[in-house]
Amino acid sequence: MKALRVQGTLQAIEPVVQFVIQAAEEAGLDDRDTFRIRLAVDELTTNIIMHGYMEAGRTGDIVVSSKVADGQLVIYLEDNGLAHDPRNTPPPNLDAPLEERPLGGLGIYLALWAVDQFHYEHDHTGNRSVLVLERPCASANN
Repeated sequence: MKALRVQGTLQAIEPVVQFVIQAAEEAGLDDRDTFRIRLAVDELTTNIIMHGYMEAGRTGDIVVSSKVADGQLVIYLEDNGLAHDPRNTPPPNLDAPLEERPLGGLGIYLALWAVDQFHYEHDHTGNRSVLVLERPCASANN
């Protein structure tokens, strides 16, 4: 398993995204699936930084790690920011006219839509988001 530790600041987003792109390449994902996992990690990392750290008045690190196993790319995001299970975020009202929609609010929706599985854990050490993307080409590469 490979890992990267960064400070939970906005400057961390680009290195985290580059780490995930590299993991996707190593897993043999095509451009579409690489985009999906990149989108999910970008959105979740931004939320960790903005809501889990900055708005909560906290500081800390984010650890991103990856594992390729059983035909899947698994990305782990770990932080010690404010606890928040993204699955509990209300879905945006996509039927409302644009001028009536609040600014933002689509990030978590897009992140959860982009992956095949999402798991969230919180304990005394912090938060752990687990993003799973199936590797359709895995059987062809084995």
